[in-house]
Amino acid sequence: MIKKIALLTIAGLMLTGCYATTNQVKKDMIVVGGCASGGLIGSNVGSGSGRTVAIIAGTIGGCKLGKVAADKVVDKNQ
Repeated sequence: MIKKIALLTIAGLMLTGCYATTNQVKKDMIVVGGCASGGLIGSNVGSGSGRTVAIIAGTIGGCKLGKVAADKVVDKNQ
């Protein structure tokens, strides 16, 4: 189950970079994909209030990783 989620997450991040046409839109889409992916991964951890904390932490971590990835990918393409 986790392998499928990870594969879908990676595919989603890759596709969001292909969707956009301008550099800023590309960056934004990659960051949004990272946020969603982190939240999805966090939702599979824990239960009750621990799950809520995991979702929040996963979303924040995914956003930060998405921003780092977006900066590297978009800057490299210029």
